[in-house]
Amino acid sequence: MIAEKRKTKLLIGLIALIVLAIGVLVILHAVKNGRDRPEPVAVTPRPSAEVIVREKEVEKIVTVEKEITSEILRDGVREVGVLETEEYYFTEVVGYSSVKKLWNIELGITESSYLVSYDGVVRAGVDLSGAEVVKDDEKGCITVTLPAAEIQSVDIDPESFRLYSEKAGLGNHISAEDFNNSLIELETTAREKALERGLLERADGNARVLIRNLIGALIDLNAYSIEFVTRR
Repeated sequence: MIAEKRKTKLLIGLIALIVLAIGVLVILHAVKNGRDRPEPVAVTPRPSAEVIVREKEVEKIVTVEKEITSEILRDGVREVGVLETEEYYFTEVVGYSSVKKLWNIELGITESSYLVSYDGVVRAGVDLSGAEVVKDDEKGCITVTLPAAEIQSVDIDPESFRLYSEKAGLGNHISAEDFNNSLIELETTAREKALERGLLERADGNARVLIRNLIGALIDLNAYSIEFVTRR
């Protein structure tokens, strides 16, 4: 009995060793096959038609930006329209006096007068609708021809009105026409003083600075110089 039990144990142990050996062989074979298997080839997906179209649009835009022509610069400047670049603020006193005469003799009792003051502003600028721009790529120069600056407006602030004196003569009332003529005289005086103080010269200079900045937003000014010409 004892001998038979030993034989049975030996047989079971032998079978277990065989099964273990087979398992080890299977595992080794699987590892070897995994090492020998070629790596998958990376496939780059083809761009869709929409992507191709987008790429061409971007390329076209970049090309256009590199080719800034004289016409593009000129149209950009002209689109600004009237460019007001300088202002002159003033306070002017205007007076009016009227007296009736009889046979070239002034009648003092008919004298009417007033003395008033107003604040206002004279604005000057350049009409860029007539500007010309020439871009010379060979010389690296951009020539800008601008109209001369002009006074664009004279605005009187009605709220600044101050009455210093007023006198109504007998039978000689101050009319609306008299008052309007005084305002015209005030505007004329303000224009003359603004011109005397160099309003137009400053307006020309400021316009050139602004145009230079406008062109500089489109063109590399390190590669181009800008020359201004004033058309009188």
